[in-house]
Amino acid sequence: MASLFPVECPIPAQKRVPFLDDIPILGRDYSGSFSAKMEIRNLPGDTGTALVTLTNQTAGTEGISVTYDASYDVELRDGSILTAPASILLFQINETTLEALSLGTPYDEPLTLHYDLHVTATGFRKHVVCFGKFILYPGATI
Repeated sequence: MASLFPVECPIPAQKRVPFLDDIPILGRDYSGSFSAKMEIRNLPGDTGTALVTLTNQTAGTEGISVTYDASYDVELRDGSILTAPASILLFQINETTLEALSLGTPYDEPLTLHYDLHVTATGFRKHVVCFGKFILYPGATI
């Protein structure tokens, strides 16, 4: 089985709107038996209850959903297009969940939290797909 190396990827989010974003995982088909869990915490290694926990859900519901695209197009740095099979993980965090997170001091500065995403799928061991800072910006519109 090929090694699966996690990618460090900061996630920027705005406080007063829902968060929706996706990441493609090239060459992987997670559309069968799939389990995902993402926790957002104050610091890496924190114990106790996470500030936000996302798990498998259907698209349109807070959590993580997956679709498979056998011919997903990726634009490379040189402008060329690579077509490859990919699982697309969609993350949804509802506005009410983000509103419940307290901003730091001063309140006009972004709140920097930390996350990682664990995935288990048929044919693959449990692994971390990505990790990094989850940055919540306060926004201006209330």
